[in-house]
Amino acid sequence: MKPLTVFALTLWCAWAWSCQSPGTYDRAQVESKPTRTNQSQSSDRPKSWSPADGIHDLLFHAETQSPQVREAFHRWEVARAKVPQGSALPDPWLSLGGYVRSVETANGPMDGRIGITQRIPWPGKLETAGDHLAALAEAQRMEIEDARLKVRRDFLRDWAERLYLEQAQAITSEQVRLLQQVEDVSLGLFQASRASQADVLAAQVESLRMSDRLDSLRQREAPLEAKLQISLGLPLLETARWTGLVALDQTPLPDEDHLQTLLLESAPRLLAIQARLDAAAQSRELASLEGMPDFSVGADWTWIGEGNPVNPDTGDDAISLSVAVELPLNRGRVDGAREQAFAETQSLVEMREGMRWRLLAELQSAISKHKDAWRRVNLFDQQLLPKAEMTYQTALTSYQAGESGFQEILDAARIVLNFRLSIARAKADAALAFADLNGILPIALLPAEELNQ
Repeated sequence: MKPLTVFALTLWCAWAWSCQSPGTYDRAQVESKPTRTNQSQSSDRPKSWSPADGIHDLLFHAETQSPQVREAFHRWEVARAKVPQGSALPDPWLSLGGYVRSVETANGPMDGRIGITQRIPWPGKLETAGDHLAALAEAQRMEIEDARLKVRRDFLRDWAERLYLEQAQAITSEQVRLLQQVEDVSLGLFQASRASQADVLAAQVESLRMSDRLDSLRQREAPLEAKLQISLGLPLLETARWTGLVALDQTPLPDEDHLQTLLLESAPRLLAIQARLDAAAQSRELASLEGMPDFSVGADWTWIGEGNPVNPDTGDDAISLSVAVELPLNRGRVDGAREQAFAETQSLVEMREGMRWRLLAELQSAISKHKDAWRRVNLFDQQLLPKAEMTYQTALTSYQAGESGFQEILDAARIVLNFRLSIARAKADAALAFADLNGILPIALLPAEELNQ
């Protein structure tokens, strides 16, 4: 083959290879029409949600399909895609050269040359770089788990608060009806000249106050439902109803020592820091390997033109092999990389220690809040509320008999309302504590029978 032909063919092949950009494939994938399978999967995805779907299905959807979890998943895909990039050999170099003035040799003039060179890092560099990126990808995978726990916690907290609003509205509505009965009693006594008009007005004012509190509770529905929509990434069904759902019943917590052990061994935030510590260890190893020389191997083919016809080797091409060794004389770069890796390791060690104490404090806070919430439930439900109801009935009977004033009835009614709301609030606080526990522990603590269906 003639030298110019080889030169042109090589140049054309290099140009054609460089034109094969990844964007061509990506663009084709984006612009292609969805397959029947993709269409069926997209049609199966829900377009809205309702409390009637059950907390099991809604919580599963939130943990797998919420925008926050999907965002963390795609960040992990980015980190995972970097692993083969960092552990791959460098691309070889293809060189083409020609002579403006030919160099005469014993076999003839040198017309041109083509060569290829491959850089080969010191053994262990590519593997260590790949392990470093793999550890960072593992840390990002733990970020997915942490995002899932945060979504679970936020969803359960907003769910508990929304159920509390529903119960508080029911209790307040019952109180409004109770005050209406009190107003009717006072109105009847006023018509019989046994009570003053002030009693009737006081009953009406108290009824309006309860109606205002009921309206305030209703105004808090929309923000909570909006926060639930954020966790699910779906709009709430317009005809959704929250009636018929109950709050979580009292459930004993697992042993506190068991929870602490589980937390310290499996918490995603701690595992993410440990993965970053593994990456820092690989960085230290890689910094040490940077002080070792890299190699380059190459081959050159030189085209020789026709020379002296008497020489039997005239026109024979020349082939040469080469080996090059890098001289790592810049020790400041290597020493700086080592110091950076060491400082990063120390920072992560301190971060892990601080995270351990922070998680233990969050665990202890959630456990204490749970215990305190059920203590208040037992106090109000079993001791204070029955006595308050008896006090109210006694005050109402005494007022009808003209033995007590109207203010005693209002005070007793307010106490009954406050105790009932306190019971609902305490149960909601217990559910919030459970949500906090589910936000830091790698397993769901809420037993299946305790979830609303």
